[in-house]
Amino acid sequence: MRTRASWRRRPVHLLRGALLLGLAALIAKLFIAGEMSKYMSPALDPLTGLTGAILALMGLLELAGDSHARDGHEHRAEPIEQILTYGLVALPLVLGLIVSPRALGAGALGGGHIERLLLAYAPGSPPSPGASPAASRKPIEDTADLLTYLQQVGMAGIGQRVHATGLALRTEDLGERGFALLRYAIAHCVADAQPVALLVVTPGTLEFPADQWIEVEGVLGALEREGSRLVTIVAGRVRPIPEPPNPYLSSSF
Repeated sequence: MRTRASWRRRPVHLLRGALLLGLAALIAKLFIAGEMSKYMSPALDPLTGLTGAILALMGLLELAGDSHARDGHEHRAEPIEQILTYGLVALPLVLGLIVSPRALGAGALGGGHIERLLLAYAPGSPPSPGASPAASRKPIEDTADLLTYLQQVGMAGIGQRVHATGLALRTEDLGERGFALLRYAIAHCVADAQPVALLVVTPGTLEFPADQWIEVEGVLGALEREGSRLVTIVAGRVRPIPEPPNPYLSSSF
């Protein structure tokens, strides 16, 4: 049976256990709220879930056991070192529990020129006027489907009806009727995110709030710009939408 004095000798282990359980709770909260995709690729969900389970087990063992207390050779850290260490762990933990994450927006570009990110067709001859666009193996219902289609057919897809979603970014260089449709592709997590941008041309001038998600329905086209043929969506319909549950593209599209 533990005495009150034995519990007093274990504040560090109690704190470690609480932090480990807190990290496990944070992972569980992100899964339950459907927010894990704002940080990690869904392909890593099983591994992330396993990590949460291991953290929870470690936290319980830290609270229940006292093997460290019996080890006379345990390293004694300076109080200021312990405060800084636990503070660095606790701060992102607390923020993660109380703040709802948002997907990367235009600010993640770091002030770079969006025009330089616009997707262009590979060099080649455009299709003959009046030629039908290449058939798609499946409906093009979002940006990932569109990018996969472009990888398969290139400029042979000009004239194909498409749907795409993303963040609307307008700059003076794209003219009054043009804007960039921005998405980020990730391989593992947001730390390796890479921007992908498509040029959209609309019938008239449209204004969007910063980091507004939109859905575009239109037809694939091409626009000559500085020696490149830019992939262009000639929009027939543009409407604002909420941020999707999974805002990132897979790096393989």
